[in-house]
Amino acid sequence: CGSCRKVASLSHPDVFWSFPLPGNHYSSGVPDAGKLEQLYKRKRERPAQAIEFAEKAEHHLAAVGRIKAEAGRSCYEGRRKVFVVTHADRLRLEAANAFLKLLEEPREGVTIILCTSRPSSLLPTILSRCQRMQLTRLTEDTVEGLLAGRYGLQQSAAERAAEVAEGNLSVALGLGQEGALDAQREWVDRTLVAVQEKSGSSMLALLDDRKGPFHNRGDFERYSALLTSVLRDVLLACVTGRRSEKEQIEAIAARVADSRKLIKLVGKTVNLGDSLNRNVNLRLLGYSLLNEMREVRGERAGK
Repeated sequence: CGSCRKVASLSHPDVFWSFPLPGNHYSSGVPDAGKLEQLYKRKRERPAQAIEFAEKAEHHLAAVGRIKAEAGRSCYEGRRKVFVVTHADRLRLEAANAFLKLLEEPREGVTIILCTSRPSSLLPTILSRCQRMQLTRLTEDTVEGLLAGRYGLQQSAAERAAEVAEGNLSVALGLGQEGALDAQREWVDRTLVAVQEKSGSSMLALLDDRKGPFHNRGDFERYSALLTSVLRDVLLACVTGRRSEKEQIEAIAARVADSRKLIKLVGKTVNLGDSLNRNVNLRLLGYSLLNEMREVRGERAGK
C-alpha cells in the first residue's frame, strides 16, 4: 500500500526515525538538517544497513526534544504518530531522563518503539514502562539468501559474511561491502600473529596503525565480529577435542594454556558492543583485548 511504501522509504509524515549521532552532527544544540538529510538518504538506499560513524554516536537531549515537540502535533495522514528510536541503549543520561518524562505521561495516539540489542543498558525506569517484544535473529541461510538475492552479493561472499554475522543482517551487510571482509580478516590474521610474539612490539604497532580497526568504530565492529567467530572456533576445538578443518584454528588451539581464560575472552568479545557505546578509547580497548589473548597463551605484553 502507499503508506507501507512511504514507511519503507522513511518518508511517511507520521513515522519518525531517530538515529544516534556524533556531536559534530549538531549545530547550536540541534541536529544539522543538511547532515541529517544525507543520513536519511543513505538509510533509504539500504534500510537494513546500520549507519556508521568513526566517532561515538549517541542520542542527545535535542533529539528527545524533537520527539516531544512532534508528539504534541496532530497526525498528518494516519491515526497515530509512531517514533522509532534505533540503538536506544545509546541515549545519553540527560536524554534518557527527558525521555522518561515522555513515557510517564504518554500522549494519546502516540506509539514509541525503542530498538536495542542490549536492553540491560537502558535505565530500569524506562524498561519498566515498556512492553518488551523479543525478536529472534535470522538464520544463517536466511541472511545468506538475502545478501545474494536482494543485495546482489556473489554467493561466496554472501556465504562468508552470513557465517560471521551470526544472524545479524546489518553486520552481514557491513561485511559484505567490497573488500570489507577480506580487510578485517587480514587485521584478525595480523592480530593472531602479533599476540604470539613475545616482545609485544608487533602488537603495539598493530594498535598504532591508523588504517586499522582500532581507530574507526565501524571497522572495529566488523573486526570484533570476525575475531569472535575465530575465537569461538578455537574454544570449540579446545573443549570438544575435535580437530578443525582450518589449520589456523588448530594451530591456535594447540597454544591455548588456559581454557577458562579463553571462555572469559570469548565472552568479552561478544559483549564488545557495550564498551563501544561508552566513550571508550578504541586503542586502549584493543590493548586490553590483545593482552588478554596473550594471557590465554600464558603471556603478557612486555614479558
